[in-house]
Amino acid sequence: MAGSWRLDIIIMVLYQITLIFSAQLLFVIFLDYMPQTYCTDDNFCYKLQSKCLTDYDANALNLCPVNMTGSRRDCIVEHKTLYFYSAQFEYQQNCGAFYKVVHLSTVTFIGTLLGNIVLGILADKYGRRTIYFLSILFGIPCLLISASVDNVVVFYIFRTLVGIAISGTLTVGYTYAIEMISPDRRLRLFAMANWPNARMVQVLFAYISQEWTRTTYVSASISSLALPILWWLPESPIWLEQKDKYEEASRARKRIERISGVSADHHNNYEMVAFEKVTPKRILMNPKLRTSFLMILFMYFYVGLAVYITDLNGADMTRNLYLGQFLAGLVLSIAQFIIGMTEPYLTGMGRRVLFLFSQLIAIICYILIVICLYLNWKGSFTYLAAYTIAYASQSICLEAAYLSLVELMPTDVRATVGSIANICMKVGSLLATETQALKFTYEPALFFINLVFCVIGIVLVFFCLEESREADMKMVGQTAIGKIFAYDEEVTAQGTDSPPRTPDAPAPESPLVIAEPVTAKPLVSKEQLKIIEKNNARNKLIVEKPIPKKKEKQGPVEIPTPVRKQLENEKATSDESLKTMETGKKTEESKEVSLESKTGEMNINLPKSLVKSVEEQKNSLADTQENDWTPLPSENKSAAKAREQLGKRPSQNTFSRYDNESEEE
Repeated sequence: MAGSWRLDIIIMVLYQITLIFSAQLLFVIFLDYMPQTYCTDDNFCYKLQSKCLTDYDANALNLCPVNMTGSRRDCIVEHKTLYFYSAQFEYQQNCGAFYKVVHLSTVTFIGTLLGNIVLGILADKYGRRTIYFLSILFGIPCLLISASVDNVVVFYIFRTLVGIAISGTLTVGYTYAIEMISPDRRLRLFAMANWPNARMVQVLFAYISQEWTRTTYVSASISSLALPILWWLPESPIWLEQKDKYEEASRARKRIERISGVSADHHNNYEMVAFEKVTPKRILMNPKLRTSFLMILFMYFYVGLAVYITDLNGADMTRNLYLGQFLAGLVLSIAQFIIGMTEPYLTGMGRRVLFLFSQLIAIICYILIVICLYLNWKGSFTYLAAYTIAYASQSICLEAAYLSLVELMPTDVRATVGSIANICMKVGSLLATETQALKFTYEPALFFINLVFCVIGIVLVFFCLEESREADMKMVGQTAIGKIFAYDEEVTAQGTDSPPRTPDAPAPESPLVIAEPVTAKPLVSKEQLKIIEKNNARNKLIVEKPIPKKKEKQGPVEIPTPVRKQLENEKATSDESLKTMETGKKTEESKEVSLESKTGEMNINLPKSLVKSVEEQKNSLADTQENDWTPLPSENKSAAKAREQLGKRPSQNTFSRYDNESEEE
């Protein structure tokens, strides 16, 4: 397996396994299944008027009369055939007044509604992987218990808890997968790991087991395989960086590097940016984010309503339950696979275009379904084709809405917005469950409802939805960001409208705008955190401090005239100078005089006209610097011994204590 694809494929497998668990939302079609006809023990065959076996007209004509032509036995077997032993057939809960209003699908969607209210916020606070893992860990036991109890009330309670867990695997799991998969591979990978595949797997389990409890056990067993995979995978680095957890993000990226086996791909080559914190209030205040947010909520609501009206009422699109449900998943799976494989080559097919095109096809199919119902063509090939294509097209709209949400909403609030959007979708789904009564009264009304909402939706999406293909999800909602940091260097992004920077130009007082993303290696130690703190400090306003002026060097010191004359006199007779030193001066006085001479305490400024002459005098004095002599600390040394120690100055040369004048003088 190619290293750059390895992690993406692992995430794809994980997501597909959890979708099998999430497909319990569609398994309610099998749990609520009832045959269209049935026969009593005395071979009275009738057509059901609801989902209750006792709801039939005893005075109606027997579908298999005694004097019928053909085999009466074959007729009874055909009308009494039960394709799937469902929970509705076992409990007959819809025969009660309460359960006629509160369907099994209703309590499941109520659970997903409650879960979306809480789990999205928790995922933004505690992490995608944590809530994702806990949702599966909580949901699988609830699913097993719901199949093992023999009380309808307890059954409804645990199906509600399963709905709560499904909201975590759908909302949080989808967000986790989107953040971990490369942007240019999202649609292709989700074309292979998708909802219709999970639907077909559920149909396969139901077909093999022929009974709802065994199917539930198999689904729970397969779903449990996601737990060790998710335990092995790291937290989303995008979420960790957004929460300023740079050390944990570094460890997550190092684990990703070990999993993928490469050190240079989209998982661990990234840009480290000082992000702005985006709050829900910011979404409402920003016009661009607010428009995208409101459009996503409406899309989720009406698409959820249309999809579940079509799906929950499609058990009888064919007489064979398994054939109709399998074809619905197969058509959708093929459509998503084609879209995913051709998406890299169709540069103009973004999320918005995909949504509009799919919605237009669904509207045409709804019109065909209504025509077939009026012409009594239900069960024909035309009706089956229109129904399956309508479901597939409307489901693709839902996939486009999913992608628009994760690519148009900032990371800080992505899971929260996803929860709010899923709440809107579950509200639409709950309304869809209450339309099942229309199926037995006036079935075309179901699709008139779909047509009204879909026409409104396609107009609003055309004018208001922003395209989000290949969006950089880390940069969504970021209007003013700080500097980019590299692993081993600091990179300053130049603003797009900034003038060229000169060495004398002051540092900018406002954060810079990034012209192009700069890739950088991951942070791997605490030392790199110091780089972040250092660069964050640079983002603050810089107050220019006045540059202190350097002290001007003092000009050459003027030698006073008396001193100069004394020097001349002293040099005339070196013997007299030695005698004066031996009898009248001590070593400490000699040092003090020498120090005075070198420090130049007499700070007399020369006129500019005399600077040149003094400099020449300094040069002449410097030539004799090597012959300067410092008196020895001994008091009782003779002049001859002093000459012998010096060795450099002949006796006829005049010298004095002023010969030690420093070059500064």
